[in-house]
Amino acid sequence: MKMPRVFLVDDWPDTLALLALDFKSAGYATQTFTSGEHLLARLESEHPDLILIDVNMPGMSGMEVLRRLQVVAPDVPAIMMTGVTDNITSVTVEAIKSRAEDFIEKSWPIEKILERVENAIRSRTKKLETTFSAESILERFGFVAACPAMQRVCTLIEKLAPTDRPILISGETGTGKELVAHSLHALSHRKDEVYLAVNCGAIVDTLAESELFGHVRGAFTGALGAREGLFKLAERGTLFLDEISESTPAIQVKLLRALDPGEFSPVGGLPQVVRARIICSTNRSIDSLERSSFRRDLLYRLESGIIHIPSLRERSDDIPLLTAHFFRQEKAGNEDAPPFSIEETAVDLLRSMQWPGNVRELRGFISRLVLTASGDSITPSDVSALARERYDRERERSFSDEIPAFILRHREELLSAGIDAFMASMQRAVFRYFMGEAGGNKAEAARLLKLDPSTFRKAWDRLTGG
Repeated sequence: MKMPRVFLVDDWPDTLALLALDFKSAGYATQTFTSGEHLLARLESEHPDLILIDVNMPGMSGMEVLRRLQVVAPDVPAIMMTGVTDNITSVTVEAIKSRAEDFIEKSWPIEKILERVENAIRSRTKKLETTFSAESILERFGFVAACPAMQRVCTLIEKLAPTDRPILISGETGTGKELVAHSLHALSHRKDEVYLAVNCGAIVDTLAESELFGHVRGAFTGALGAREGLFKLAERGTLFLDEISESTPAIQVKLLRALDPGEFSPVGGLPQVVRARIICSTNRSIDSLERSSFRRDLLYRLESGIIHIPSLRERSDDIPLLTAHFFRQEKAGNEDAPPFSIEETAVDLLRSMQWPGNVRELRGFISRLVLTASGDSITPSDVSALARERYDRERERSFSDEIPAFILRHREELLSAGIDAFMASMQRAVFRYFMGEAGGNKAEAARLLKLDPSTFRKAWDRLTGG
């Protein structure tokens, strides 16, 4: 049986030596550290079953180490210890609020300390039996996560990967749909076969059928030779149809037949059996797909294998973990760069920000942050400066983006009512809004809209009937 591994952190070498001896006698493997900095460096390559940390240390305090653990090792329980009894109640409360597993006093009998350690490790083991650790998720599934919502995604991948049933992965842009598709392939019995991916929205309509299903020689003008399509090329492997919701109705009919009864026909050719495993994705919600022109029968065929990936705002607890991972990637990709770190308060600020582009946007932001930071440590000021730059860029293009979006949202209403009636209804809505803002005072509403009061009154009476 593997010995539980405990990291001990204290600035007193004698204390560490005594604790290590007691823990070894009790059946634990230990490693000792005389500073929080040394511990954090070690955690980049190895995570123990538990960490025991002294509260009062020079340099990086035990409480600061505890806060850093939420970024670098959120799945490892930490017990805080102290030999100072002054203000012990407030220190204990602060430690528990900072997600310490427990709080002990050095003066306690070693049996009591070992009991608390054993309870914490047992609790972690029980939790790991029903969940995946952050380390195991990255190693097994290939993406960074730890929160409950992503734990459910991992569980579904485990259940669906060994099957051949078609899968529909839903999630906003930038959530990592293709990573999940890769994981499904890597954990399936097809893992040693080919994995092919195609963006359905990027295929030219006139070539889509040939691209997906192939064609025989002479099937159409310019078809000088036969060509195998993606369904044939991915035979025995996996075919990932990204953004299937953007495919044309004609292609959706062909895809439905490829799933049920499970055959496809090259352009101008005879039916063939589908042997590829089909994984699809969409950036729309399932509800919006049901309300759209997307074929219901195709959606029903995919319904038994739906995996929904939460947006980053739904898994904000993972932002420190993602930040640490991307930060390590940036450092690994630039070996000549001087060593630098990211402050915990800067990570907190990243966690409080909005990420409409989800994980992909956060990844790009971290990459840009590393390039623009001026000191040897990324601070909240660095994050704020880059966030303002991002906001200014978005504001510049927001107006030009909003007009087409507005027209698209109201297209049916506009075409049904006609431009004159539609514009009149918009003007009526604007007048009513500013009348409400002006407390029903027409003169004030006219002033806000920079209209002559008499012009406003006449227009108001015309639009609302007086």
